[in-house]
Amino acid sequence: MTGRQSRDHARSPLMPAAQAAQYAGMPPPAPHTEAEVRSLLARLTAPAAGISTVAVGHSRDAASRAAAEAFTAAWQAGGGTVVAVVDWPEQAASWLRPAVRLTAQSPDAWVIAAAPLGWAQLSRRLRLSTDWDPYRTFHFASQEPDLDPRNRT
Repeated sequence: MTGRQSRDHARSPLMPAAQAAQYAGMPPPAPHTEAEVRSLLARLTAPAAGISTVAVGHSRDAASRAAAEAFTAAWQAGGGTVVAVVDWPEQAASWLRPAVRLTAQSPDAWVIAAAPLGWAQLSRRLRLSTDWDPYRTFHFASQEPDLDPRNRT
């Protein structure tokens, strides 16, 4: 039995309303830059990284969608494999479907372009219900360091 199979898929990891309210008023993701795409590519293609497959996730806003599309095109142009491109809404019942789609192909890494609240909610579901590894997850610059799930308990 894998870690994913042994976890409780039925329990929703929705954050409490008071915690979700802390994201209110945060600015939407800014448009990506070519420098961001190049930086992500450099990190993911470093010899020590050992990454050839990625899953790309993004929220449904225009800036996140464009960033994900730009990264996907650049990654594939460099010979990398994108095993999934998954989007999600800012509000959902449980985020289980996008969490499973992001992890189903067991990529070497995940690349995320997302609005803060939806990513915070989805990362909770990823931790609870999948074999996702936050240490193999890379974000566009619109993701602030304090939103990084590795910084939360």
